[in-house]
Amino acid sequence: MLSHSECLDEETLVEGATTKSQDHLLAISQRGSISEAVTDVLVGRGNTEVVVKTAAYSGAKFSEFGCSMLVIRSGEDRELALRVWLRPDIPRHHLLSLFASASEEVQRQLEVVDRQKVELYRYIVAQARNQIQTQIREGSANYAMARPYVDGLHRSGDLTGERVLAFARDGKFDEMTIALSLMGDLPVGHIERAFVHNQVDHLLVIAKAIGLSWETTRAILVMRDSRESNESSADRKIGMHRNSFIRLQQSTAVSALQFYRLRARAEAQLETPP
Repeated sequence: MLSHSECLDEETLVEGATTKSQDHLLAISQRGSISEAVTDVLVGRGNTEVVVKTAAYSGAKFSEFGCSMLVIRSGEDRELALRVWLRPDIPRHHLLSLFASASEEVQRQLEVVDRQKVELYRYIVAQARNQIQTQIREGSANYAMARPYVDGLHRSGDLTGERVLAFARDGKFDEMTIALSLMGDLPVGHIERAFVHNQVDHLLVIAKAIGLSWETTRAILVMRDSRESNESSADRKIGMHRNSFIRLQQSTAVSALQFYRLRARAEAQLETPP
């Protein structure tokens, strides 16, 4: 009756979805047409089976609240994420939130379904993250003080490896990232992302290309690994990178840095808010 009866009005269905068991909610979710008021209750109160069934029906309509709840519940649920991803009526900003919050496993499944769509949303997510990163940096009092100081060192020719070593040992993140960006002719955001995303090889190449010593490079890597309780334990963890740094030819690193600069041009576009 709950699944097929035409006599049940929206108020009755909402009351049933609010007060009845999950079996009742599952029956309601299989109706040919479900209004926003009803789906609000189903996706908010229903179990996984109910929500997946509701999302699967083309006759179900979702409010802003309903779309938000679908996204929240899709984060670790591959089947639900796929159902939501394939619905043509889910607004773009909700699909963007779904992709941004989905686990890596769920993102891979979405890519299998529609690679082109995933690539678009991956770009949009990166754009949003980079813009937020830029806004946070530009609003930082520490960055505002560090920027003119390091710029001045650079203009006067006093921005050396020893300065970078001192910044890293003193835990001066802004000064150190600004210094690497100026010495490597790369955007600050590019350097920051190398730290945030644990791109050790990336940092090794930049350090070698701009002529930093292993001592200075090691201090940078120790600073990057802020989870370690002390420098000695962090140093043991990153010691394996010493041989890679020593074997890396500076000419090779310089060539790689040129490529980073080309790629950074695209990243710089993302850093500029519209």
